[in-house]
Amino acid sequence: MKSIVLSVLLLSAFVGCTGEQRRQNRITPLIQYEFSGGAGHYNYAPSAIQDKYGIRYVFVCQNKNPFEIIDYVYLFKGIPTPKGYVWQPGTEIIAPSESGWDKIHICDPDVREFNTTYKGETYQWIMTYLGVDQWFNHNQIGLAVSKNIEGPYIKFDKNPFVTYCDTTKWGVGQSTTIVQDSTTILLFYSSTTENGPLCVREIKMNDLDNIILGEEKKVPFLGPNSYPAMSDKNIYMVSETRVSSIVEIPTWVGDVCRLAYKPRTDCLNADLFAEADGWIKIGQAGPEETGFPRNHNPGILTDAKGYMLNADELVMYFTVAMTGENWLWSYDLYSATFSIADFEK
Repeated sequence: MKSIVLSVLLLSAFVGCTGEQRRQNRITPLIQYEFSGGAGHYNYAPSAIQDKYGIRYVFVCQNKNPFEIIDYVYLFKGIPTPKGYVWQPGTEIIAPSESGWDKIHICDPDVREFNTTYKGETYQWIMTYLGVDQWFNHNQIGLAVSKNIEGPYIKFDKNPFVTYCDTTKWGVGQSTTIVQDSTTILLFYSSTTENGPLCVREIKMNDLDNIILGEEKKVPFLGPNSYPAMSDKNIYMVSETRVSSIVEIPTWVGDVCRLAYKPRTDCLNADLFAEADGWIKIGQAGPEETGFPRNHNPGILTDAKGYMLNADELVMYFTVAMTGENWLWSYDLYSATFSIADFEK
């Protein structure tokens, strides 16, 4: 699973505040428990969407059988009520294949509304996900499509569509998609290529028979396990980081999920690939905020195309964990709500 196989990638350094004033202005988020897979289950790596009715769809990695470490993609559907969100039981969405490139695990789902044609049919939803055919290494990125956000999802027959050849290294995965227009997406992902640890590609994929993969580019100043969202004014980024020097099992899982932003200009390339570190830390969900020693695998709640819901608050979903022998079975999903309207930019 991702928290294990990416141990070689975790970095303790991350973009943060530059200057005492920004450190003082960091926002303390509201932390809430959201849902669990139940005893003997873990869930992590959320892709969270809210529709126009306020319904939330959170796709996560979860094991199917209690205490068995094999990742599937599950969907949890949240219904808004006066007392908060009520979550329906998780539903299995896609599973590892019996053979081939994704036979061991599939995880790290990212779902977006995006019209594409495939084998003469039109589909309205795409899912990028990580697949792997051996333990720990050779992760690659696949694609699935659906006519409904809740499925069924059909795996693309030319997967993996972002490949990685070296079977001795971690590979590529942990994708997040921003829909750029009716033909093109931006695909962000973690990588052990020379452009890692965080990369982005512009991909034309409105016709899956004619996918055009853009050049893989390095996103500077950011580590792996980083996930973006866009607004008209800013780019937001949540990242799993390692701050504590205390060695407790699991040593490879980060303890802090950090939220930062960068003001947008008229040129997205200039924003993402600037030679100077322009990221500004807003806040974090770490042990002090959550009460848990491990806080990791964050994702931002967005609309169906990867954009912020409003300018007032940002909701980050993430996974908490204990340390010690039962660490994996403590993986439950939490949220951190940041009142970004109050942040002095």
